Amino acid sequence: MVAKTRILNLLSVCTVFIILFVITGFETTVPAARRLVGVWESEEKNLRMEMFEENGHFAGKMIWFQCSSNAIMQNLRDTENPDDRLADRKLLGLKLVDKLSYQGDNVWGSGKIYDPNSGNTYEARIQLSGPNTAIVRGYWKYKWFGRSMVFNRL
Repeated sequence: MVAKTRILNLLSVCTVFIILFVITGFETTVPAARRLVGVWESEEKNLRMEMFEENGHFAGKMIWFQCSSNAIMQNLRDTENPDDRLADRKLLGLKLVDKLSYQGDNVWGSGKIYDPNSGNTYEARIQLSGPNTAIVRGYWKYKWFGRSMVFNRL
């Protein structure tokens, strides 16, 4: 009888622990700065970026973009780059976002973003407006002189 009572008590404690674990959330907590890491797709569904950590900062490379064929996408070059030495780089896999630092409150900034359509590099800021939505802003000197794009986590 004592063994049965101990087993029931143990089961009760385990049940309470499991219920508390489920209620409070059992997913592992991702460090705030690493929330940006992953694959993101533009709201227009024409561009995919892979964000990753690199040397204490965050960066992003283009892993897919809408194109008339996969063969063309694989071979397009960075022809708009003003540096002739870089104009022969393939666009696929090109690092577009570089040296972002986590600034707290779901904001990464102080980095650079490259626009392969114009060959220009701008200041960059990314803010998560939700766990799966990022607002990417490229701007020139002041945050209000720029353009924003919305990306969703894949």
